[in-house]
Amino acid sequence: MVEMLPEADRDRLIAFLHRHLLCAVAMDGLEIPALRETHAPFATANWCWTADAAGAVELLAQPALAGQWGAMRDGLTDFLLAMGTGNLLLRRVAAPELRVERDNPRDFAIVTAGHEFRGDLSRGVVRQAVRGGVAQREIHHTGHLAEFRLGRHRHCLDIEDTIVDCGLEQRPDGVLLFHESLLKGTTGLLRKAEQVVGRVRYEYWIEASDPRVLVQVTLRAEPGVALQDVRLTTAVDELSGEAVRPISRVHLGQGREFGAVALSGSGVATLREGAAPDIVSLIEDAPPGTANGMHLRPLSGEHLLNVKAQSVDGRLHWLITRYATPELAAGGMFQINEARLLTAGTLAAAMPSYAGILYDPAILSGRDAGVIADHGVALNAVATQLLCVARGDYAMAAERVAMLRDWYDRHLDGLFAGMAEGDSLPPRRSYLRALCFALLSLDAMQRCTPEPRYEAALSHGLDLLLSLQRPDEAGGAFTDQHQAAYLDCHAAAILALARISLARQDARLLPALKQALGAIRVGSVKVPLEDGLHSLDTPFVRSRRPDGRWEDDGGFWTFKLGLLLRALTALRLAHDAGATVLEGSQLQRLQTLNDLALRQLRARIRPQNGALEVLTSPLAAEGNAATQPAALLGLLAPDAAVAGRLGAEA
Repeated sequence: MVEMLPEADRDRLIAFLHRHLLCAVAMDGLEIPALRETHAPFATANWCWTADAAGAVELLAQPALAGQWGAMRDGLTDFLLAMGTGNLLLRRVAAPELRVERDNPRDFAIVTAGHEFRGDLSRGVVRQAVRGGVAQREIHHTGHLAEFRLGRHRHCLDIEDTIVDCGLEQRPDGVLLFHESLLKGTTGLLRKAEQVVGRVRYEYWIEASDPRVLVQVTLRAEPGVALQDVRLTTAVDELSGEAVRPISRVHLGQGREFGAVALSGSGVATLREGAAPDIVSLIEDAPPGTANGMHLRPLSGEHLLNVKAQSVDGRLHWLITRYATPELAAGGMFQINEARLLTAGTLAAAMPSYAGILYDPAILSGRDAGVIADHGVALNAVATQLLCVARGDYAMAAERVAMLRDWYDRHLDGLFAGMAEGDSLPPRRSYLRALCFALLSLDAMQRCTPEPRYEAALSHGLDLLLSLQRPDEAGGAFTDQHQAAYLDCHAAAILALARISLARQDARLLPALKQALGAIRVGSVKVPLEDGLHSLDTPFVRSRRPDGRWEDDGGFWTFKLGLLLRALTALRLAHDAGATVLEGSQLQRLQTLNDLALRQLRARIRPQNGALEVLTSPLAAEGNAATQPAALLGLLAPDAAVAGRLGAEA
């Protein structure tokens, strides 16, 4: 249905990746091929995303490209393998960076390769967010307390209410944030008097090469003043505001024992008493690839008294770790340390991995600690190669095949473990596009090495996918739970269902595909941009907002058009094979959508130094590593080869 892309143009499009985006990154002492984000002079231009490499690997895994581009395919596959050496499939590599944008302690702003920090140290406010995260949540390193007994009087003081000094110090190896509080206590039995009993200083150490925040708390008693039953706390506060993405359990691990404590109702609960855990993790109840996680490691575990949590309607609001010493001599010092790690994309099933990073962040070797959102795209890139090798399309050493298979199985298990709750796959933990490409990968694995475990995963994943389609009156599109409809995610669902229908008889597939095709409309969509609204005639899908109004998403971003073209071609293949029989009006609709998407995509291709570059949008002046493979896969229609071979086998 999509016109065959001339071989010369195909190679010029691939050449853009090779000439302008292919680079090498240092990981684990090796120089490994990767794709930088873009050649344009953007701040993030040299970030290398796992999902971008995965899209290119699936493209280059096509048999017709093996001769000329096989070495590039293998190099980028090495990058995928390096990003998933353990149980975490990490999302990107970026060079160390530390930039102080505002050095005013009352309104500071700091940027690292992985995080952004803002706040007001005079009020004890230190906020941290993931840089470039799919779903950003600000973490508040606040809510600290100091407790002590002075004579017969017990005191519990709010650190933020007693700050007398603060600062931001730029040093050669990092940035130190601090705030210092004056502690006062009451003495006397009949004639009570208030006196200064000590000073407590909270420090937050940030450096370019370490994704952790190192927290140090130091209490110094005043000369001549001894304190008893001293308690210092470190806290994370203001966590309950995310109703759709709550933190409903706290994960704790010690040694080889890892578990989670579920929160319920409202109130304060003690999660751990006595022995210090190696890790405490707060993870959003969301798809693993978009779930923010805050991980804490007590570095002064010998002083840990307990870990407590305050919840509001079952959502974590405030977490405190309390450290204790029975007495502090006059003029003495009590100091505790803690390491903290914020991740964008968090896999609760891989707690030992986060404990390892908190213990020694050097094991990341430049990798971001967050996991990939498009988990399925990486799985499909590897599965496509395994299928092609099994069919004899090109050769691969047996040791490498075994390595790819082990990698695939490990990260397939990780994806489904992250989505699972008991024996079910609740919709709130799935990311539609990742799920769809995981199903494509399972379809490929079933073709080359059919196994009961792959069949079970495919069946469970298909059930979940079909449950994510909204009724016609709500737009008819496939959407993630509590999310708007997006053209790329909807197209990915069509692609997965069409591919699956070629090898699987399931009465649910045809009506789902017909409804999905009907859910794609053509019209003018207004795209909000920094300088106002941009109107675009485009294929689009829609969904209702909570206020009842429609929200539309179309092909402004070129990668969505590429994915739509691929999905429409796969649907036509399924029709031609007799697996999904469409009616005349539906075929005409399919052709209209294809022609429009193809015309718009072609208009965004430009020459670039002998290569061809696909612009990221109709208003963009540059392409990137996400757009180029998606557009090429739409133009090449790679699923035709799979369908043709299946037909021959049948």
